Amino acid sequence: MSRRGAAGRGPRRATAVAGLVAAVAAACRPAGPPPGGAPVGGLPRVEPRVRVGVVVDTTEVVVGSTGRYRIVWPGGGGGVEAGPGERWTFRSDPAGQLVGEGEGGGRMGPVAGPVEVAPLEEGALLVSGRPYRGAALVRAAGPGRVGAVNVLALEQYLLGVVAREIGALPVEALEAVKAQAVAARTYAIGSLGSREALGFDVFATEQDQVYAGLAGEDPVAARAVRETAGEILVYDGVPIRAYYHSTCGGRTAAIEEVWPRAPLPYLRSVSDAVPGAPERFYCESSNRFRWSVRWSGAALREVLGRTLVEVAGAPAGAIRQIRSVELVRRTPSGRVAELRVETDAGAYTVRGDSVRRLLRPEAGRLLNSSLLFDVEAEREGDAVVGLVVRGGGWGHGVGMCQMGAIGRARAGQSYREILRAYYPGTQLRRIY
Repeated sequence: MSRRGAAGRGPRRATAVAGLVAAVAAACRPAGPPPGGAPVGGLPRVEPRVRVGVVVDTTEVVVGSTGRYRIVWPGGGGGVEAGPGERWTFRSDPAGQLVGEGEGGGRMGPVAGPVEVAPLEEGALLVSGRPYRGAALVRAAGPGRVGAVNVLALEQYLLGVVAREIGALPVEALEAVKAQAVAARTYAIGSLGSREALGFDVFATEQDQVYAGLAGEDPVAARAVRETAGEILVYDGVPIRAYYHSTCGGRTAAIEEVWPRAPLPYLRSVSDAVPGAPERFYCESSNRFRWSVRWSGAALREVLGRTLVEVAGAPAGAIRQIRSVELVRRTPSGRVAELRVETDAGAYTVRGDSVRRLLRPEAGRLLNSSLLFDVEAEREGDAVVGLVVRGGGWGHGVGMCQMGAIGRARAGQSYREILRAYYPGTQLRRIY
């Protein structure tokens, strides 16, 4: 949503700083429809382990530990012990098998299956220089390509997720952080076994939930995880699709407004207005509650010349002039349902959340949101020579509004009340 964007994570003290940085930390997570639904094999009755793809498809993986650790070959074929700080480097040979080399001259492989890396004493596991709890599996991802999977208990995984998603908040916002912990746990439970072909359950990025291992832990987030241990949200006994985003801008979106998905009763549009004060909103402290973006004519041609190819199938290099940008239709919650762009190479209609990928403020960054979206085109003859977009919110708008959750917590709502507000009709259940 990570979120993220999902960069430099979050507020630490004053209310104003908390609102600003938590929004920056949590732009939009999860980024798209997750695997969701019941986990493979049904709901666990004891705390499960989760496999996190922390390094995916790279040329080499370097492992180590701050304490002694052991590397175990697949199939019980042997292993080696290594001391604190000693690094092993793994690569994949032309046949797609793992080979490893230790700093002390030790060698292993080639072997076909994953290699397990497990600490033998208290200390952090190191994968490509980053510290993690638990163990790791190093896997070949094809000739010349490798990856690493962090394997650890689910509650330990959440320690490295929650603050990265909602921000490192002060204890006054604890109930919002607890709501985030439940949502993140629900998402993880629903994802177990869903990416078996990749050898793990969840990515460590906004593709699922942003996970930073030990570097992402925070004392308030740790308390929130501990005080909600084992709790998830269910609907008809099944884990919900626990979407969340940074800032709804005043009203969340129903799932079918944003993505081509069937409606879900607990992911419908919900007002974030403060009762008795219709012009006040729980998420209004976000620095993305209201915003505007302007493109010059040249910048607009550059952006749309690229994104219309990616999003709408326009021919590459064909667009020389933007003739109009028009809002065609809105969703019931006020978001853009259809945006039409007319160019000298043809007219294109973009729908739903894809609008955010079309009107990028800059390369690599999505438009903040499609809520309260208005366009003002500056024209000279047949050409658009400037465009201003004014909107509100940050993220896809589905599910829990993180800045709204923070505002509700500061207004005295419990995490149970916050979750009921954003996921109506769901039940909170402790499964282990």
